[in-house]
Amino acid sequence: MRSTLNARSAILAEVPKGTLFLLKRYGHQPIFGIKLSEPLDQPNGKPTVLLLNPDFGREGEADWHRVFQWEADEQCVSFGTDWIIQPDFAAVSLSEINDPQEEACLTIGPQGIHFRAAPGEGFRATYRHFIHVDTLELAKDLGSAAFHLTGYRIFLNQGDLDNSRPPIYQHGV
Repeated sequence: MRSTLNARSAILAEVPKGTLFLLKRYGHQPIFGIKLSEPLDQPNGKPTVLLLNPDFGREGEADWHRVFQWEADEQCVSFGTDWIIQPDFAAVSLSEINDPQEEACLTIGPQGIHFRAAPGEGFRATYRHFIHVDTLELAKDLGSAAFHLTGYRIFLNQGDLDNSRPPIYQHGV
C-alpha cells in the first residue's frame, strides 16, 4: 500500500533546497515555506527560507511573503520538491506595469514568474525581493517591466494538479 500524501517529518537543515515545508509552532497558525538555500551556503549556518504565510507581519500592512534566515534545527513537515505552482491569472486582475495592488504576491518579470517578498527583519514597506519560482534565485529588482498577480495555488505534484485534487496551499485565491 501507498499513501496519497507525500510527507515526512524532518529537520529543516536536512531537506534539500526547493522543499515545500510546514512549520507548526505553539500559538501560531501553521506556516508554509520553501527552502531557498542550504545552511552551508550561509555564514551563520542558517538556511534561507521563503515563508508563504507568516503570521507575524506588521499591523495594517499587506500580508507579504517573507524571506528569513531560519534555525537549521527546526522540525518541519516536508512535502518534497515536486510541488507545482499554478498562478491565478486573469487579465482583469493583472496590475498595471510597475503599479502592483497591495495584495500582489506574484510578479511576471522578464525571466518569468517570481514570488514577491519582503525581507524578514526590519524591512521597509516599499522594499521588495523577488524569488524566481523555477530556480528559487533571489532578485532585488526586475526593472520596469513587471506585472503583478494577486493569487496562486500550490499542488504537491503534477498528478495532484492533473487529477483535480485540492491544492496543499493557496494564497489570494
